[in-house]
Amino acid sequence: MTRQKSIEEKFSFLESFLNVSLSKDGVNASIWCPFCKHPNKNKLKLAIHLEKNLYHCWICSKKGSNVPYVISRLNRSKSETSSHYFQRSSRKKSLFEDEEDIEEIEIVQTPKGFKLLANAFSATDPDVRDVFKYALKRGVTKHKIWFLRLGYSLDQDFRRSLILPSLDCNGEINFYTSRKIDKPGNSPFKYKNADVKKKNIIFNEINIDWNRPLTIVEGPLDLLKTNDNATCLLGSSLTPDMKLFSKIVENKTNINLALDSDVYYKSIQIADVLYSYNINVNILDTRSADDVGDMSHAQFMEALNEANLYKKEDTLLSKIAML
Repeated sequence: MTRQKSIEEKFSFLESFLNVSLSKDGVNASIWCPFCKHPNKNKLKLAIHLEKNLYHCWICSKKGSNVPYVISRLNRSKSETSSHYFQRSSRKKSLFEDEEDIEEIEIVQTPKGFKLLANAFSATDPDVRDVFKYALKRGVTKHKIWFLRLGYSLDQDFRRSLILPSLDCNGEINFYTSRKIDKPGNSPFKYKNADVKKKNIIFNEINIDWNRPLTIVEGPLDLLKTNDNATCLLGSSLTPDMKLFSKIVENKTNINLALDSDVYYKSIQIADVLYSYNINVNILDTRSADDVGDMSHAQFMEALNEANLYKKEDTLLSKIAML
């Protein structure tokens, strides 16, 4: 393949789904930048060098060699195909490239046969009706069914499971979890999750207003009981290398931390690290139930209203209490 043909094919690929222009020298393609997100989408300020497979935005200075990552931010369905056109160089990473540019692209698809539970109020299939009853038994409101886009599937791997999908800030699915509604005796594996690196996931970022206090719980099912501006850790840790942590610090978002009462020390650890980044953290008292998922919405809102602001001495008091 000649150099010119390679460049032409790359440009044709971009042109097939993006607003793109080509420089006079025929080497640089310019597109809208998904990082600085200029409100005028006709501002094509992110340049892609079609020969070297490098990119650089002239507004936000974002740059790197992972062009498929850029494309995934613009059109997730094209990210896998793009890797055939823009293969990353095997050379040593340049000092001028951003760490984010070496992030692996992980494609997530909704479980096979996924359907919204909100459209199943009159379902006749007994499995679907049982999933709906399970959701109601857990205290899920009609609002939460719509807001969290709860779902079900009749596929064998997900049948009789409540499915909670997660959408990123662009509305693309980035994670899901499903919970079997039957007792463990009939179903040894209660949960089935998307196989992706959780540290790169902000669960349902599409729902988050970073300018308002953000409630953080442990797992997706805990979100059934919280206020709406909320997300989950997909575990019980929040560390500086996680995407959620970075977004909190970047936006200086106040946090309401609601972990299960049996891991209170984890709440203190997380609050202490966030405190070191000048982030205010309110810690909820969740001892009224075994875990947040067992609380009623009213119990949770009461705990939220009575949450205590973390202070540095709380770490010392926590350590003393553990002796």
